Amino acid sequence: MNNNRTYKDVIASFSSVKGEVIDFAFRMITLFIGPLYAYSLYDHWHNITHYFIVNALILSFLLAFTVFRLTLTLVFKKYILLFILLYGYLYSTYNLGYIGGAPYFLILLFMVTFFYFNQWFSLIVSIALVVYYFVFMHLYTTGIIDYYAPPEVLVKNKIIWLADFNLTILTAVVTGYALYNTFKAYKQIVKVQHNTQQEFNYTLDKLPIPVAVLMEDRRIPYFNENFYNYFGYESEEIATLDQWLEKVYPDVNVRKKVAAFSMEQMEYAFKEQKQLPLEYFDFKTKTGELKSAEVHHTFHGDRAVCAFIDITERRKKRRLIIETMMQAEEKENRRIAQELHDGVGPLLSTAKIYAHSLVSNCQGDEAKGFGEKLNELLNNAIKELRNTINNISPQILQRYGLVKALESFVGHIQPITAIRFNIVAKQLNIQSHMVELAIYRSLVELINNSIKYGSPSNIQVQLETTGSSLVVKYMDDGKGFNLEEKRLQGFGISNIINRIESIGGFCNISTSPGAGVKVSITFDIKVVNNDTDSNC
Repeated sequence: MNNNRTYKDVIASFSSVKGEVIDFAFRMITLFIGPLYAYSLYDHWHNITHYFIVNALILSFLLAFTVFRLTLTLVFKKYILLFILLYGYLYSTYNLGYIGGAPYFLILLFMVTFFYFNQWFSLIVSIALVVYYFVFMHLYTTGIIDYYAPPEVLVKNKIIWLADFNLTILTAVVTGYALYNTFKAYKQIVKVQHNTQQEFNYTLDKLPIPVAVLMEDRRIPYFNENFYNYFGYESEEIATLDQWLEKVYPDVNVRKKVAAFSMEQMEYAFKEQKQLPLEYFDFKTKTGELKSAEVHHTFHGDRAVCAFIDITERRKKRRLIIETMMQAEEKENRRIAQELHDGVGPLLSTAKIYAHSLVSNCQGDEAKGFGEKLNELLNNAIKELRNTINNISPQILQRYGLVKALESFVGHIQPITAIRFNIVAKQLNIQSHMVELAIYRSLVELINNSIKYGSPSNIQVQLETTGSSLVVKYMDDGKGFNLEEKRLQGFGISNIINRIESIGGFCNISTSPGAGVKVSITFDIKVVNNDTDSNC
């Protein structure tokens, strides 16, 4: 990334002086090659050919530009310079072979095409001219074509030697001038960048919030004093985004999910040069404190200024409110379930007894048929009432835990579907009823969505404690769907994510059309076992 930035700065440096360099090149061409054009015109005055006409036009332009200060745009200048050098190269190669100044013209052509056009154009032109040169050298050396004058005469020709000498000086002077001015401009750019960076760092140092600079290659070249006070890490400990994530999310499973989300978001953000605030929950500082922060980004090219707004207390209050709401909702559900159980339940059971007596004592077939129908309807009503009570307040979840509640739910729907269910639980020890209830509600909603929309053949649920995390994985092999599209349509996806994250968990959903659905829910084991459910 540094090399790329240096290359861009060098190109920018040359761009700032390219007009000055091309004007200097024209003056030097007039000084060193102009006399040769004049001599060529004098030597061929009585034999006017197309060479004579082109040489006259080039000399006229050079004199108009240098002596009479002809004003042209840079675009016209670069094409005229390209034509002069290209003509000189082709002319010298065709007429003089290896004795002419073709190599000097080739060097100048490469410089002009590389710095005034683009790298691909320069590469193509250079390859074509090298091939042209070697083709003619082959034709000359094999005798297929002849020089217009014998080589031994050309070697002794003072004009040829003078032309080569002038081209050598021209190439050296123009190259040196271009390099000198480019280096001078580059030093100025570096100086300005250094001063700007110092002022920038000074400004960030004075901000009252933690601030860090993130590069597109994930380096963290700078953070202010408040960032150090907030996280407690030295610059060499968190030199990159990956190192920062490793420090603040020591749990591998959680870190992988946060890292995948962060990289995806930052890649998009650098491309678009904008990003909505990102929230990082329950990360650890060097002192072991659990904190949460909202990160705001300001982009400038390949770097982003990241400002951290602490939301630890706000998140605790929001979580307390949500937990209180969940507890109130659960308490109300229990009350409704209890009233249904204690009020409607006995009435239906009593009605069922009378219906049974009616059937037993009826003599006529018609009366007996009505009694049996009544008995069937009451059985269905009692069954539906029990299902309603269980949905409002799953008694089995309270009495026997998450796994038994899931198995009971699956057992009720298994007879009406061909889906194969597989529930695997390892070393579960969930002491928080809120966490258990949130996981249960989320899995029930996922299963219902899969049955309604996914048409899967298999649904698998895995629950286990690994390291310091409680991990829940849900997978089906159904149709899948467009996640962002369904999220916007209120597909229940947002409800699941919010339910989990509101009480300290992390939820990641992966799906696409034809790829099934994979959901991973992760809780820090401390959150799972240290939540006080005494308030429930």
